[in-house]
Amino acid sequence: MAALLRRTMSGVAGLLGAGLGRLGATASLLGATALLLGATLGLLACDPREGADGRPSGQVAAPVFTVLAGSEVRDLESTLVQAAQAAGVTLELSYAGTLDIVDRVNAGEVFDAILPASGAYPSLALQRKPLAREKLFYSRVALGVVPAKMRELGWDRNTPSWAQIARAAGDGRLSFAMTNPASSNSGMSALFAVASAVAGKTEDLAASEVDARVLTDFMRGQKLTAGSSGWLAEAYVKNPGVLDAMVNYESVILRANAKLPDSARLIPLYPRDGVISADHPLMLLNEGRRADYDKLVSAFKAPALQAQVAREAFLRPSLPGTPVASALSAAPVAELAFPNRLEVMDAVLASYLAQWRRPATSIFVLDTSGSMKGQRIDDMRAALKVLAGAEPSGSASERYAAFQSRERVLLLTFSDRVAEPLQVTFEPTTMAAARQQVLNHANALQAAGGTAIYAALLRAQSLAREERRRDPGRYVSIVLLSDGENTAGPDFAAFRKAQTVAAAVRVFPVIFGEAPGEEMVELAILTGGRAFDARKASLALVFKEIRGYQ
Repeated sequence: MAALLRRTMSGVAGLLGAGLGRLGATASLLGATALLLGATLGLLACDPREGADGRPSGQVAAPVFTVLAGSEVRDLESTLVQAAQAAGVTLELSYAGTLDIVDRVNAGEVFDAILPASGAYPSLALQRKPLAREKLFYSRVALGVVPAKMRELGWDRNTPSWAQIARAAGDGRLSFAMTNPASSNSGMSALFAVASAVAGKTEDLAASEVDARVLTDFMRGQKLTAGSSGWLAEAYVKNPGVLDAMVNYESVILRANAKLPDSARLIPLYPRDGVISADHPLMLLNEGRRADYDKLVSAFKAPALQAQVAREAFLRPSLPGTPVASALSAAPVAELAFPNRLEVMDAVLASYLAQWRRPATSIFVLDTSGSMKGQRIDDMRAALKVLAGAEPSGSASERYAAFQSRERVLLLTFSDRVAEPLQVTFEPTTMAAARQQVLNHANALQAAGGTAIYAALLRAQSLAREERRRDPGRYVSIVLLSDGENTAGPDFAAFRKAQTVAAAVRVFPVIFGEAPGEEMVELAILTGGRAFDARKASLALVFKEIRGYQ
């Protein structure tokens, strides 16, 4: 303010001096002088402590209100941000899976609040408990089934139990898509719903009460997995008719139906012994932002916004009296609960990974060209060590991301030539030795030569076909990491030409360094995979996220 006044008064003095020297222009100069003096007096009338932007001197605009949210609300981002802005709060959303949300907060990342799909796991696992919790919307985790399969199994006449669904999956009569329970809340909710329903427990489930046989049967039906509910729905929509059903939030199922032909539209089925619902709680972590938190809660629970979300996103409103979308079932269902002890949740998820899920083969295609020399190859070594479980941090997401029992891992390195793959088999009796093989391989990596991306990918696809022939029930995926453009062997056009539907294996490219991002995204779309960007996040974190898709 003082500087502004000095500049203003200096201008006044200059004009007055000019007026004395030019009497012929006195009137105009005096008029301009009056205007400047008026502005100066107006400024002097302000609070002397006030800054040029109208705020007290030294006070800056309120910082953004940061929220780490589950990917399930990504479609609502613009709606939530606009509602927050109208309430006077600048909202910034970023996204992670439920377990990653907890791990990131426990590791010291600072957010004003979190918005997971369900508050059950965070309430147990967060080291510092939330200061406030407000449920915003609800969505039941349902089994969406195509009409023909509903009729074939008789489920259009008699609603099945979870045990009957598991039996149909175990017998090969039901195939479905479901997210990885160790990465995504919708898959986790389905797993615990089956376990709780079969045990006859609506709460207080103990690990000893879990029926491993039923869970194994249920998981035989999972033919498509993913680390997020949204991507699972996208992958399902791209190939309608391949699977019979999808386990997901009812809201996601109904939004997917808008993109499906009538014959492939999914009918949400709620097993008669109950479901687990997501409650989308906004959980306050920063006491200093409580006032803004209260504004956000009021904005998000306002009748107009609750009605809009119910109508457009098929979410059940938390505000009593707000009608649900007509496409949602209004019939009551039994509500099952997550286990109320962290050790039970951990034991069930560990058993899922090691025993119940379909065995997997994970093929890692790793660039060791000259451009990887230095920090980049060091980062790749570190990421492989995380997957090998070399230096466990104790976090749940890191434990679950590590290579698991019954998993085969193929490490295929390339520069301008493709090396022979290293196959590592993880079994209960060989886990330590297998982890050491991966560590030794990571430590021995050396960077040199050109970049034959597509020659390496074609070799990886050949290995994937061999795996499928040897074990048709095995889930096979390919992860590609390269930091540059293809400089040797076949190019992308040649790779595309070599693709056939029968040979399709999902490729998950990691965009790293100067790798051509658009081409990597196109590669993912071509093979039914998903591209991940490691240019703004650590490679170890990206590899952990990819594990949800394997």
